[in-house]
Amino acid sequence: MLKNKISVIIALILVFSCIQAVTAQDNGTLPVYIVQPGENMTEIAQKFNITLQELINANNLIDPNFISAGTQLFIPGLEGVSGVLTTEEVNFGDQLRSILLRNRLSTENFKKMNPVTSPTEIFVGSTLVLPQTEGESFSRSNAVLGLNDSQFISAIQNNLNPWTYFVENGFEPSSSLPGDVFYYPAGDQVTTVSSFSDQITRIEVSPLPVSQGHTSSVYIYAKSPGEFSGTYGSKTIHFFQDAEEGFFYALNGVSAIAEPGLIPLRITGQFENGDEFSIEQYLLLTSGGYRNETLTVEQTTVEEAVIKAENEQIQALLEPVSQEKLWEDTFRFPVDGSLEDDSIAFSSYFGSRRSYNNGQHTGYHGGLDFSVVLMSLNIYASAPGRVIYAGPMNIRGNTVFIDHGQGVVSGYAHMQEFNVNSGDFVDQGQLIGLIGKTGRVTGPHLHWDIWVNRTPVDPFDWIENRYP
Repeated sequence: MLKNKISVIIALILVFSCIQAVTAQDNGTLPVYIVQPGENMTEIAQKFNITLQELINANNLIDPNFISAGTQLFIPGLEGVSGVLTTEEVNFGDQLRSILLRNRLSTENFKKMNPVTSPTEIFVGSTLVLPQTEGESFSRSNAVLGLNDSQFISAIQNNLNPWTYFVENGFEPSSSLPGDVFYYPAGDQVTTVSSFSDQITRIEVSPLPVSQGHTSSVYIYAKSPGEFSGTYGSKTIHFFQDAEEGFFYALNGVSAIAEPGLIPLRITGQFENGDEFSIEQYLLLTSGGYRNETLTVEQTTVEEAVIKAENEQIQALLEPVSQEKLWEDTFRFPVDGSLEDDSIAFSSYFGSRRSYNNGQHTGYHGGLDFSVVLMSLNIYASAPGRVIYAGPMNIRGNTVFIDHGQGVVSGYAHMQEFNVNSGDFVDQGQLIGLIGKTGRVTGPHLHWDIWVNRTPVDPFDWIENRYP
C-alpha cells in the first residue's frame, strides 16, 4: 500500500515539474481601489508604486483632480489580481506567507500594494491593502503542512485531486514549507485550522488597533477543550470559556498612559489530548488622544505617600479574579437621566492628563465624573455583582467597589453615604448610595470607574459594548 502511494507521488512530481507556476486569475479585469477621504491621485499612484500617468490612462480621466472619497479607480500593474482592493487589519496569527496564500497573492503584487520591506513590519493592528474577491464558486477550507509533509501528501490526506490543490493555492509545490496553510474547496462543511495548532480555528484580538485606556478582548476558537494562559507585555491575562458558544476569551484593560508602540502578546495552551502550542506576536498600541486639565485640591491629597498607599489598597482589592461571570449585557450609567435629553453631564472625562495645584501633568483621570445637574443624587449599581469594599478612603472619599466577575470591577467614589456592605450581592440598577464631596474633590460629584484586569478603562466601553 505504501509502495503504491509513493509511486503515485513520484508520478505527480514528474507531471508537475513540467508545469510553470500559475496565478490564481488572469489579467482579464483590473482591480478596483475606492478613494478614501483626503486622498489625491498622486498619493494613490505612489501607494501602488505606479506613475500618475499610468493611473490616469487606466481610468480614462480627463481631469485627475476631479475625484472624491468613494470614487472607484482601476489600478494597473497588478498582474493576476482582480476584485475590490480594501484595507484590512492584521489579526493575531497572521504572517506574511499565510496572508499571501489566503489572498492568492504573489510577493511582488503584495509589495506593490503594501510598502513593507520586512515581514517584521506586519504586526497585529497594522493595516494592509488586500483584494476582496466576490462571487467565489465554493467555500474554502484549509490544511496545515506537517513537518514531513508536502502539498501532494496533504492533498491525498484530504481526499483531494493534487492538481486542484495546486491551482487553488497558486504556488509551486517545491516552495511549500512546514506550517504553511493551504486552501481547498470545502464542499458541504468548511474546516479551518490555524498554522500554529490544528486544534485552534483562529485567535482574534478586538478591537484593532489596541488603544490606550480601552478594553481589549482576545478570543480563542478551539475545536476541543483546553487550558489557556497569556501575557500582554509583562501583564498576565486570564482566559474564561463562554458557556453557550464554547469559545475562550480574555478581557484586558490597557493603561491610558502606556507608551504607544508595539506590545508583545503571548498565548500558550494545552489540550485534553496533551497537544500544546505557544505563539507570540506584537500588537500595535495607539494613542488615546487625551487632553490636559488642571485642578486645585487640598495639598495633603496629592502627597506621594498618600497616593501610593491608596493605590496599593485598591490593587489588593482587585487581586482576586473570580471565575464566575455575573454580568449579562451592557452596563448602565450609575445615575438617573440620559445623554439623549442632557439630563446627564460630565465635569471630567476618562483619560485626561491631570495637573494638581499647577504641578506636572503626570497623572490621569481614571474614570468619569458626573456633575450635579442630575435628576437626583442617587447612585445605582451599573451591573450585577458582589460588593468587595464599602468604606472611606483618603483620596476617593466614601467608596464602593463592586466585583462583576472575571476581573471586571466598578468603583463609585466621593459618596455622601452608602447603604451596602462588603459581601452584599447587588442587581443592576440597585440603589447603593448618594452623591457627595468626600475625599479629593473640587465640589460635589460622582467619580465612576471600571477596572478590567486591575487597570481602569474608559467606562463608555462598557456602556456601548457587550463583553465578551
